[in-house]
Amino acid sequence: MWFDLKANPAYQQGLAERYKIERKFGEAKGQHGLDRYRYRGLERYTIQAVLTAMALDLKRMVKLLYGVGFRNQSPVMT
Repeated sequence: MWFDLKANPAYQQGLAERYKIERKFGEAKGQHGLDRYRYRGLERYTIQAVLTAMALDLKRMVKLLYGVGFRNQSPVMT
């Protein structure tokens, strides 16, 4: 069964795209505290996860709109 799945072109395409998603999970865990629960309970953790996802989305919107990342220096305006 594993060899059939490995030979499947859709599976191979998914593997090629996987790094993009895993990168965001790593950023959420490493830089935004998603690796450790701040509050107990499913509802409270859900709130933490949603707020973390919103922060990541806001960072992405700023980068797409203005071309400036948070780790990069701001461009020089002339």
